[in-house]
Amino acid sequence: MKQRRSNPTLYKSLHYTNPSIREVLPDGAWKEKSCFIIGGGPSLEGFDWKKLIGKRTIGINRAFEKIEPTVIFSMDTRFLRWLEKGYYGREVNEKFLNARSYKVWNITYVASLPNFIYIVKVWKDYNTGALAFTDTLKDGIGHGDNSGYAALNLAFCLGANPIFLLGFDCKHENGKTHWHEGHPHPQSASKVKGFIQHFERVAPVLKAKRIRVVNLNPESALECFEKRNPEDFL
Repeated sequence: MKQRRSNPTLYKSLHYTNPSIREVLPDGAWKEKSCFIIGGGPSLEGFDWKKLIGKRTIGINRAFEKIEPTVIFSMDTRFLRWLEKGYYGREVNEKFLNARSYKVWNITYVASLPNFIYIVKVWKDYNTGALAFTDTLKDGIGHGDNSGYAALNLAFCLGANPIFLLGFDCKHENGKTHWHEGHPHPQSASKVKGFIQHFERVAPVLKAKRIRVVNLNPESALECFEKRNPEDFL
């Protein structure tokens, strides 16, 4: 299906209804096909991004700076404002606008977004959605208080199998919070550790459904999924 092109006019419209990602990527669109979810962990510093070319990818937040992913994904509407205000620089903002990726936001509260953004709603509400992990986009998805968890739920609804995790460190490394220079309001180390509990809840669910999730960082603090080296699959 033809992808929606970005509108070069950013963040001007205040009143419109954003399209659902289900219009272009319905449940099962990636059934039994592999997918790589790109997180922000410091372990990706120096990563050879060319290895992901041609792969199905969900790039969380700033991953589009390194590779044009199939889906640019976030649950943080502040990230759009930071782009608009030039926090990351004009070149990064333009790269985001010109990317041919599906730009998808998990909406956890009422927000006004650019009309080229696809949305996937949170299941019920923010608090309930934090503990959810759904099997259909129609009902919305869980968020586990972090975009990595929400991206995993998205990949599951799309039918991806296996699902590979890159940059899911769940810890800060030598004072670094991300493989890039971070965000204006980075998560604290204790907050990041809290993400682990959400993943631990859904790991048995995915295993029972025979969905293989592979953490491609052997040194990750996230222990509930199979761990392998990136070279084994890239």
